[in-house]
Amino acid sequence: MDRDEIRQVVKGLIAKVTDLEPDEIGDDASFRDDLELDSLAMIEIGVHVDYTYKLKLTEDEMASLGTVGEAVDMVIRKQTEQGNAASGS
Repeated sequence: MDRDEIRQVVKGLIAKVTDLEPDEIGDDASFRDDLELDSLAMIEIGVHVDYTYKLKLTEDEMASLGTVGEAVDMVIRKQTEQGNAASGS
């Protein structure tokens, strides 16, 4: 998956937790300030992202997500790390 595909999936996962449509969620939208999500909602989004991409995120990693862009970056970073670990790098 490329970055745009991951971004669309992540926005869809956020939309499941919020009352927003994916196209209403900006890439730089702050989960707390712009989307007004509490810690529980942020963890729920993290769990959805973790389950969808099988990333094995920690609670701290889930809680640290601040924006859509950061969530997308984390997915890409974790997939790269897992790919490198699987290949023995």
